[in-house]
Amino acid sequence: MNKIFRFSGLAVFAAAVLGLSAVQGFAQDACTDTDAQTALYTKFTELYPKTDLESRKGAVAAGKEFLEKYGACETVKEQVDYFKTAVPALEKSVAEIVKGQERAKLFKRYDAAVETDNADEVFAAGKEILALQPENFNIMIPMGMVGLIKSYAKDNKYADESIKYAQMALAELKAGKPCNRKDKAGKDTQDCGVLKWQLPRADITSELTYAIGYLKFYAKNDKKGALPSYYELSQGTSKYKDEPRVYATIGDYYVTEKNKIGAEIQALIEKQKAAPTDEEKEKFEAEIKGKVGLFNGYLERALDSFGRAHKVASTTSPADKTYKDALLKTVQDLYKQRFEKETGMTEFIAATIAKPFPNPTSEVTPVIDPEPVTTTSTTGTSPAAASGTAAATKPAANGKTATATKPKK
Repeated sequence: MNKIFRFSGLAVFAAAVLGLSAVQGFAQDACTDTDAQTALYTKFTELYPKTDLESRKGAVAAGKEFLEKYGACETVKEQVDYFKTAVPALEKSVAEIVKGQERAKLFKRYDAAVETDNADEVFAAGKEILALQPENFNIMIPMGMVGLIKSYAKDNKYADESIKYAQMALAELKAGKPCNRKDKAGKDTQDCGVLKWQLPRADITSELTYAIGYLKFYAKNDKKGALPSYYELSQGTSKYKDEPRVYATIGDYYVTEKNKIGAEIQALIEKQKAAPTDEEKEKFEAEIKGKVGLFNGYLERALDSFGRAHKVASTTSPADKTYKDALLKTVQDLYKQRFEKETGMTEFIAATIAKPFPNPTSEVTPVIDPEPVTTTSTTGTSPAAASGTAAATKPAANGKTATATKPKK
């Protein structure tokens, strides 16, 4: 048994020695195979200068093969040392090319979505780009505008996201961040944004401001929240400064608030009428008069807004003329509601709009009309009659101006 084991071990050892010799012989043969070395090195040097993806991948493969076959050969040590540095750099270059191609496809997808107002794709592709380039606020600009375009078609599901990205882009624009855009000729420009939404900085700033105001007012029914945007437009130098719908939209807000106060006044008057004694009726007097003063204040703010809207409205087209006429009718109705007369309107509006346009976010000052001189007792009469503002205390459902303030697309 021992002899068999002993001879078997020797046989295995002999085979191992023979195998090692074969490997060493193969390695020695590879190191002396200059033709193969030259061919593989030549293949690498031919592919290396090329910048397309397939050539770069081929150069990497050739370099790796050279290292695997001849990495231990002293005769080509200089080439081996070079490949040890060059191959990793080439692999990194390949990865960058692949990423670049993926980015190019992503930007192509985004551009197509912007051009066709495909809101789902604008947001989907835009978010992917921003994940790679979070500082690229030019991408945010169409994302802020596409919700406005969809809202014109009564599709408001994109309002929240558009408001979000419009605000983000505006913050960068107002901070003076460079847009780094080029014109169609490839020259540097001060434009910001992408494709049809690539405009001069001031213009795209006003477009985004308008988008935020419109979406808040009409899509979100956040009329009060929209006021800062509309007021900013009225104070700027863009086309929106002379856009009648900017002023009419603010006027619509005042009319809405005025109508709410009118309903409150009516409710108070009904409570006063139901009071059993003159003393209890008297308790409502001050509250009603205060509400009437605030009602008048909102009415005059509305007159100011619609008066300005009518002034800047054009009559260039039949549609423009129809709109301007509707604005005039609104002004006439509001003036008659406020003063219970038709005369003096032109002078009142001219004097009003000659003053600076009030900031709609500021507190509305109540306008208390003077008590009429009377020689008869007003005990037991309604506070509206006593104050001479009967018309002002009526709920003004007919003061709504949805048609007059409908925005132009």
